[in-house]
Amino acid sequence: MAAVAEAPARHDRQSLDGVPVQAAALRRWRLGPVAQREVILALLLTLCYGFFYQVPFWNENSRYDLVLALVDDGATRIDRYHENTGDKSLYVGHYYSDKGPGSSLLGVPVYALMRAMAAQAGSERPDPTTVLHALTFTVSGLTTVLLAVLLLRFLRPHVGERWALTVTVAYALGTIAFPFATMYFGHAASTFFLFAAFYVLSRPCAARSTWSPIWAGFLAGWAVLVEVAAIIGVSVLLLYALSRHRRAPFLMAAGALPPALVLLGYNWVSFGGPFSLSYSNVANSGFAAGMSRGVLGVTEPKLSVLGEILLGPRGLLRLSPWLALAPLGFCAALWRAYSWREVAVCGAIVWAYLLSNAGYYLPLGGVTPGPRFLMPALPFAAVLAGLVPRAARPRSEPLIALSLALVSIATVTMPNATEAVKAPLEDLWLPRFLTGNLAKTTAWVRWGLPGAQPLIVLGLAAAIATGALYATTLRTPLARRLAGVGAGLLAALVLGFGTPLDPSWGVGSSVRADVGRPWIAVAAAGTTLVPGEKGQPKVEAWAHLENFGGEMGQTMVIFSIHDSSGQQVWAAWHGHVRWRPHERKRLGVEWTPPSLAPGEYRLAVRVTAAAPGLHVDEQQVLTRVEDAARLRVRA
Repeated sequence: MAAVAEAPARHDRQSLDGVPVQAAALRRWRLGPVAQREVILALLLTLCYGFFYQVPFWNENSRYDLVLALVDDGATRIDRYHENTGDKSLYVGHYYSDKGPGSSLLGVPVYALMRAMAAQAGSERPDPTTVLHALTFTVSGLTTVLLAVLLLRFLRPHVGERWALTVTVAYALGTIAFPFATMYFGHAASTFFLFAAFYVLSRPCAARSTWSPIWAGFLAGWAVLVEVAAIIGVSVLLLYALSRHRRAPFLMAAGALPPALVLLGYNWVSFGGPFSLSYSNVANSGFAAGMSRGVLGVTEPKLSVLGEILLGPRGLLRLSPWLALAPLGFCAALWRAYSWREVAVCGAIVWAYLLSNAGYYLPLGGVTPGPRFLMPALPFAAVLAGLVPRAARPRSEPLIALSLALVSIATVTMPNATEAVKAPLEDLWLPRFLTGNLAKTTAWVRWGLPGAQPLIVLGLAAAIATGALYATTLRTPLARRLAGVGAGLLAALVLGFGTPLDPSWGVGSSVRADVGRPWIAVAAAGTTLVPGEKGQPKVEAWAHLENFGGEMGQTMVIFSIHDSSGQQVWAAWHGHVRWRPHERKRLGVEWTPPSLAPGEYRLAVRVTAAAPGLHVDEQQVLTRVEDAARLRVRA
């Protein structure tokens, strides 16, 4: 009898319980070390950028007003909102934002969603502070995270994984890209779009691809739609594209057409013509006079201004000395004839923005941490700095560490320093940092960590990220698991502290005392002595306050300063302060006395229930801290 052949067993593909196939599927989805590092970096940066509620000034409010007008009014006029900003245009009796519309257009879906959610909850409009935080996170924070990942990917094949990661962290947390990722300016988004266009063009496949120049053009168009000054960098990219293929600039132009039409249409609707820019209709007479010089305020470069924006008290190299490596990296790369096109593009963009900024009538850009008009050049300068010879890298690391420290101090205190502060590092950021006078954070608003305690969260995240990144360099199963655990912990911190979504809502309400009882506590308070506008001292007093009770209407938060004898020498207050249940606030006042005698002073903080017709001293006291903080004035 002939033998009957049996079908071969299929144990090589699947066992009876299916475990090998599942394991294979898990292996396919498991991230490699390179991808793990990108995820860890992105999580750390997302946490850092979403952590802060910076105080908005004119620039942010102008963009925010346009978001409100587009969604609430279906128009580009900001007539109903313009009083919160001086950055506005006036055309035919109506007010408009004087900024490019791109950053506001990016924020429209965010605000529309938040408005719909507020309406669903029975509220007419979402809280403005929460909205501005969400807009900042989406438009400035996430775009800077994406830029950092692209920068890492660009540098990796040129300088190696470790140095590429070091330079990327230096850019993301050791330049003014960090504070601008926490504020609703347009520079972060515009810089991302510009560098993303360069990244797409620089890929090896771009020279023979049709879609790469089109995508690059679309990204470049968005860069200009957000900030018109991006046209400087886009011009260099067009020449770069031409050097790759003669038809590439035309493909870029085709890709840029949609955002260009949006910009032209916005100009037409708002200012009567497609080429009539908002900057040509500035309402502020001083700004209008400056913008009338040369081309939109840019004339011939001035050597003194170049020195100011690089080496002055707010100069780029004052906060980020590691960027001084860029010329060395540029020369070293050209000497090695290494990727000369890309090196030339980076050098040209850096020089173009330096020269244009040196010729601008307002080189530092007003209320900012530094020369903000250089922002589009920073990732390209980082590329050049990353190309320094290998022997110079160990000597560069102390400069990077110093930059990380200085920029972090500026960001966690008050990065958008006013023009009255001549040397913000010495006169504002360091004094605030040393007295615990920090910016409002999600750690305080959501979880009640007052004073300097939020820094513990950032320090913990940095330690976890460092350990997880180190684990990705080891080739053991335990190291892979530790890297995964680190990424998971960072993700948990991001969910708790680093996004506009508040997971603490309602947490703890069941364990608190009677919610109907007025109960406000002063969690932390302090004073900071800084120079005033005319050299006289200025005292900043602040307090973190928490409402442990139910909703309250009219209250007053009173700050008073007393000398060593107990005599009150000054007082100021916030009136008509309303409280939601379990709400936390950070409030502050400023005192500029004609003179301040040496000695020790104490700060008292009092919260009263405001009542019409009653003097402050006659109102019901909800909380009182007579010795909230001390101020020592030296002779």
